[in-house]
Amino acid sequence: MSKYMGFRRKEWLFLLRWTVATAIGCALGSPFILGVTFLLGLGASGSHGDLTTLILFTVISFIIGISIGFGQTLALIGQVKQPVLWLPVSSVGGTLGGFLVGLVSLKSEYTAFVLSVAIPGIFLGIAQKVVLIKFLKKATGWIIANIISWILAQVLLIAGLANMDGNRLIIFLASGAVIGLITGINLTWLLKNFKKE
Repeated sequence: MSKYMGFRRKEWLFLLRWTVATAIGCALGSPFILGVTFLLGLGASGSHGDLTTLILFTVISFIIGISIGFGQTLALIGQVKQPVLWLPVSSVGGTLGGFLVGLVSLKSEYTAFVLSVAIPGIFLGIAQKVVLIKFLKKATGWIIANIISWILAQVLLIAGLANMDGNRLIIFLASGAVIGLITGINLTWLLKNFKKE
């Protein structure tokens, strides 16, 4: 089993650490996301297409970027030089993605909703790739892995929030685990094959 996908034991342990750190980061950000949503009144009123929506998308995406970036930064310690760069880059990528979706929401709520499923993955992937190329010879598939993971995580999140009356923390953990597992497989493979010495 340890030879599966060409990963050795230490690589499987890194993948596990990355997945858990991403899931926990996502879950730790969830109370702040729910708090911002409540404070801006969108959870109750459902108003869309105004400045409040733009602020909501931007702030929530910042929270996502910083919380997941924090968890992933911890996972990178011991794997790469200067893992601390991951946190600000993830925060900026998340914020820019949310701001763009918020701008689109001023024109079309439906289009913004559709874009919000993939945009975090695109912008986080692009921003994080800037850091990856500092310690990898190439970062093949990183943006694609982010897009796929974010789409699947958002589908899980939306379905979970719509169909589960239980603990929302579990839904956020599961969504984060999806993101962590898919990006973690890609990153583990990249570190195994393209790490700069």
